[in-house]
Amino acid sequence: MRHTATRAASAALLALAAALSQPAAAQPSFDIVGLRPGMTEAEAMAVLKAHRPGMRVQKRNMTYSYSDGVQQLNTEPYLYELWVTFDDAQGREDFRLYFAPPPSASRVLGMTRQMSLKAPPTQAQLGAQLAQRYGPPTTSGKSNSTLNQVWGEPGKPMCWRGTPNTTVIGVGEASDILSSLQRGQAKGYVPRDPSTCGLAAAASLSGDPVHGLMVRLVDYGAWAGTHQKARDWVEQQRQEAVKARLSRGAAPKL
Repeated sequence: MRHTATRAASAALLALAAALSQPAAAQPSFDIVGLRPGMTEAEAMAVLKAHRPGMRVQKRNMTYSYSDGVQQLNTEPYLYELWVTFDDAQGREDFRLYFAPPPSASRVLGMTRQMSLKAPPTQAQLGAQLAQRYGPPTTSGKSNSTLNQVWGEPGKPMCWRGTPNTTVIGVGEASDILSSLQRGQAKGYVPRDPSTCGLAAAASLSGDPVHGLMVRLVDYGAWAGTHQKARDWVEQQRQEAVKARLSRGAAPKL
């Protein structure tokens, strides 16, 4: 089964603080400026429109391809990625939202927010804001001048955590989630049913003071569950296509 893609100053710091910080709660709030996994496209677009003006939107569709043994066939295209960009006096900000494939409902599985900071805070300042937003990080470490922090959903399996020092947080075409989780099952840190995996958030703070911020949020359980359903769905279509081809077969006149 293969995927085939098609293309369809201080004020800045205050805005960042408002977007990140909320009153402390008993449970971490797993969202990015109000965007949450499980949202529909319309719900996500409404949040982004309220976030700030001037957004540019690109959509990317995807299909699955399979073979009936003779010819290559494709499923109907579905919304795979929504890329929203803001670029004005406040600075550049990019959001990428990834959606569940069919036959599941089209809902957000994960997202990435990347921004350049015009009035860069220190890592300590921004780290404190992130801790207020998401709680104490599950893991934290530095790579050169970049501080990486990760949060796991309380009470859920941390399927993204290979070892205490190794984390893989991401969503998108570069990540084969099912194969990754199968390797995790073999190592014992992913449960037999990966749909029970929890959400994970990750932040990368580049430089000190921080000039670049990237935040990711992924629902690992929904990601695994919907992609397994998609794999099964495509395999069923492949088998049906093979049967249809065989039923139309005819021997030539000899």
